Amino acid sequence: MKKILYCVAIAAAALLTSQCSLEENPESKFDESEAYKSSTLVYVNTVASLYNKLYDRFRGGDDNFNYMSEFTSNVLFLPGRQGDWVDGGKHQNAFLHRWDPSTDYIKNLWNDSYSDIALCNSSLEKLEEIKALKTLDDEVIISYEAEVRGIRAFYYMWLVDFFGRVPVVTSSQLGIGDVQQSERSAAYKFVKDEVCAIIPNLAAANSQKLNDEYYGRFTKAAGYAMLARLAINGAVFSQDTWNDGKFVSGGDVDKVAANVNKWGEEDKFTVDGKTMNAWETVVYCQEQIAALGYKLEANYAANFTNSGNENSEENIFVRPMDDGVNRRSDTQVTRSLHYNHASTIGFSSWNGTAATKHVLDAFGYDEEINQSDLSKSTFECDDPRFALSFFYGSCSVNGVKVGAGVSEDKWPDGYYIGYAAQNDYSTEDFSDPWGLYIVKWSGARIRKYEYDPTTSGQNIFNADRVIFRYADMLLLAAEAQYRLGHAAEAAALINQVRGRIGVESVEPEDVDLEYILDEKIREEVWETYGSRSDLVRCGLYTEPDSDKFLGVKHATSASDWLYDNTGYSCVFPIPVDVINLNKNLKQNAGY
Repeated sequence: MKKILYCVAIAAAALLTSQCSLEENPESKFDESEAYKSSTLVYVNTVASLYNKLYDRFRGGDDNFNYMSEFTSNVLFLPGRQGDWVDGGKHQNAFLHRWDPSTDYIKNLWNDSYSDIALCNSSLEKLEEIKALKTLDDEVIISYEAEVRGIRAFYYMWLVDFFGRVPVVTSSQLGIGDVQQSERSAAYKFVKDEVCAIIPNLAAANSQKLNDEYYGRFTKAAGYAMLARLAINGAVFSQDTWNDGKFVSGGDVDKVAANVNKWGEEDKFTVDGKTMNAWETVVYCQEQIAALGYKLEANYAANFTNSGNENSEENIFVRPMDDGVNRRSDTQVTRSLHYNHASTIGFSSWNGTAATKHVLDAFGYDEEINQSDLSKSTFECDDPRFALSFFYGSCSVNGVKVGAGVSEDKWPDGYYIGYAAQNDYSTEDFSDPWGLYIVKWSGARIRKYEYDPTTSGQNIFNADRVIFRYADMLLLAAEAQYRLGHAAEAAALINQVRGRIGVESVEPEDVDLEYILDEKIREEVWETYGSRSDLVRCGLYTEPDSDKFLGVKHATSASDWLYDNTGYSCVFPIPVDVINLNKNLKQNAGY
């Protein structure tokens, strides 16, 4: 039997990673008859490691899906706190949409995605070989193939979202020079056809039960969730041009919506023997997920806690995390809290990520700061999800006040000042005691995921990271119903989400796209995916807001925010190193 060692060449990973055949030698002997003699061993040797790769793409850091989606939108940013977080202007440029084809996190995400796709292709080819041997039931192999195709489709969904026109590589034997660039509509069609095709072969089991066989795996519900995400964005992904102003609203969301609504109605999906347009598909997927037993948790916070979120009835697909079998690093919380706040809890942190003013406004957060005596400051918000998602105001741990660590003569204790968060703090404007206090304590900070100081590592958590959950499916379905002209149905879905947390219901006449986007912020802030594509779909990604506008302050190493009136920045540039490797690829317009 052919002996194969799968390897990843760094240069090739920029476009695809080839399967590397090496001559047999004592160090590389690999007994396939042992490795693939049972269904469990086949799973371990062809599927399991692919999940580990996928989970890595959702970690905290700068070259992952979360950073590309959330830090380039309007919900999270990394203010340059004078000596901290300037980093050559990198994070401010991400927020101000000033990237280019050599930007490192863009290049890394492209390369990592295609490297992982190559591993998926190799696994699929191996599964086909095993199927031909007839040593296992075809149904077992087909179900494993469906999982691998689902993982691969996940990568392609992100690539179509982020880069538009991308190569679709389905063979590990293809050479770099043979790779061709697909139009965005063609790449998108490949992804949606794949997801529709695999759903019948995915397990109907729950994937969020800790000791279940399918814990953390790609099941039928995850397939429907990904299909809902594809369908809600299909009107964008099906367009082969995006730099002609069609996704630039100029503040008039309805102008963009007219075309998006029409394109969604024209975009057809066939799944489970039913043919529907994009908006109907989103609603159908939400209904199928509900039929599989997923529902809103009675306690909103139960989806994110250290002890119990792995058994949430709402979480559809997660990145498993614990201090044992699923020991994975994540810096999301670490990079947010003030140093003194974290050390009082029992760990170290980096005093970085903060919520934008736009997010505070979406929650209706009202803050009035008394600069002479912070104990007299006031803040209020009627939505309890704010306090569950953010640290804000006075800062203490188990009744112990956290020391300010700066300008103690101004105020000795730590106090997060929400509306003081901004892109950068110049040494000229923020050099007095109050200014220095603002630099270090501005911005509401992450609270959604619990930190456990008893774990064995600085960035090790016991709370699984949510990738898909049912509340998001309800809000996607609400948007789809609204675009179909069903405002009452949209309001009813939104009110399921709002009712769970105990806030006032919304009336159908008050529902519009911007309300739905703000509700997604209130419900899903700090989670994995959506803000960037939500804004593109509604024509708001290129628009100024309270945090980014012409003339906004930034570090000297960052660039000015400029109004993009064509929409070219709705996709990222293809990395220059990738184009240099393959002259078949053309750069996206505007770069």
